[in-house]
Amino acid sequence: MGSLFTAMVSTADAMSTLQRSLTVVQNNIVNASTVGYARQEASLVANPFNPNSNSTSGGVRSGPMQSSRNSYAESQVWKLQHAKGFADNLTFKLSELERTFPLTAGAGISAELDRFFGSISQWSVAPNSPVARSQVLDRSRKIAQSFNQTALELGNASGQANSELTNTVATINRLARDIVDINVQRRESLVSSGDAGLDARLHAKLEDLATYTNYTALSQEDGSVTVLIGGRTPLVVGDHEFDVTLNQVGSSFEIWDSTGADITRQLTGGRVGSLLEFRNQLLPGYQAELNTLAQGFAGNVNGVLAGGIDLNGNTPAQGLFTYNTTPGAAVTLAVTNITGAELAAAAAGDPGGNTNALDLAGLQTSGVLSGLSFSQFFAGITTRLGDRLNEVRSSKDLQQQLLQQAQNLRAEESGVDINVEATKLLELQRGFQAAGQVISVLNQMTETVMNMVR
Repeated sequence: MGSLFTAMVSTADAMSTLQRSLTVVQNNIVNASTVGYARQEASLVANPFNPNSNSTSGGVRSGPMQSSRNSYAESQVWKLQHAKGFADNLTFKLSELERTFPLTAGAGISAELDRFFGSISQWSVAPNSPVARSQVLDRSRKIAQSFNQTALELGNASGQANSELTNTVATINRLARDIVDINVQRRESLVSSGDAGLDARLHAKLEDLATYTNYTALSQEDGSVTVLIGGRTPLVVGDHEFDVTLNQVGSSFEIWDSTGADITRQLTGGRVGSLLEFRNQLLPGYQAELNTLAQGFAGNVNGVLAGGIDLNGNTPAQGLFTYNTTPGAAVTLAVTNITGAELAAAAAGDPGGNTNALDLAGLQTSGVLSGLSFSQFFAGITTRLGDRLNEVRSSKDLQQQLLQQAQNLRAEESGVDINVEATKLLELQRGFQAAGQVISVLNQMTETVMNMVR
C-alpha cells in the first residue's frame, strides 16, 4: 500500500508540475506581441528514483524559471536605435529646412536675385526712365522681403528646435523615473527580478529611451539596472535618478548632468543628439551664411551706387539698402527711403549716362563673395544643406536595415514563436494525459487492494 500511495503522490506532483509548465507556455503565447517580453522556459528536473525504496518516489519537479533574454542582442538593438533615432530626426529637421532654400524656378532668394538684376539691366537700357527706376525700387523691396522671410523661417526653426530639445530632455528624465520605479520593485525581492512581466516593462522603457539618447545599461546582482547616459554619466543607479538639464550658454544649448557638468559632447545618438547638432551647428551655420550673403549683396550694391550720380547730377546721399548686423543682416535688410530720381545710373562726369547702371548689372556675375557670385554663393548654401540631408537619409536607410536585422536576431533568441509554443502545449498535454491515466490505474489498484483487505 505504501508504494501505491507513494506512486500516487509522485504522479499528482508531476501533474502539478506539468500544469505549471502549461501556464508558462500559455503566458508566452498571450504575450507574443508584448513590447519587451522575452520567452520564458519552465525547466523540469527528474526526482531521484530507486525502485527498491519506498521513500524514493521519483517523478518530476519544477526547476528554475529561465528567461531567453540575450543581453548582447538587446544591447545591439539599443545601439542601432541610438543611430536610427538620430538619423530619423535629423532627416525630418533638414527636410523641413530644405523648403526654406528652394532652388526651383521662380521661388526664393535665387529667383529674386535674378529678378532684381533683370530690373537693373532694363534700367541700364533706359537709365532716365521713371518707370525703370520704379521697377528697380520695387524689385529691391521684394528681394529684401525674401531675405527677411528666409531669415524668419530659420529663426522659427531654431525656436522649434529649442522647444523639441526641452521636451526631449523632459522625456529622458521621465523614462529615468520609470526605470527607477521598476528597479525598486525588482529590488524589493530577488524573486520579482525574475518576473517576466516586470522584466518586459523594464526593457520596453529601455527600448523607448534608446530612441531619445545613447546610453549603456548594466544589470546588477540585486535585479536593478544602471543606466549611464552617453555611456559615462549616471542617469539611473538603483533607486536613484540623476536628472539632466537643458541650459542655454550664449547662442548654443548644452546638456548638464545632475552635478552641473556639461555632457553635451557625450550625447551623440538618438533624438537629443540630432537636435543638438541641428540647433548648435547646422542652423547657426546656415544663418551666418545667409547674413553674409545679405550683407555682401547690400554692401556691394550700395557701393556701386555711391560711386555714380543721380538724375540731378548729385552723388547719392544714401544707399539703396540698409541693415543691422547685430540681429542679422538678412532679417533686417530693407530699402531706404531713397527715391527713383536719386538712383545713380550715370558715372561721375557723365550725367544722363548708364555707366554706373551697367556696373551694377555686372555684379550679377562678379565673384564678389569669396570668388563667387551672389547666386553661386546662395547655391552653395543649398548644396551643403542638400549634401547633409542626402548623407543622413542614406544613414537612415542603412540604420533601418541594420536595426531590422538586429531585431530579427533578437526575436530568434528570445521572441515567442507561436508554432513552437503550440508544439510544447501538445507535448505537455500528452504528459498530463499520461499522468492522469497513471492516477486512474493506481486508483483502481488501490481499490482492489482495499477490497482484498476487507
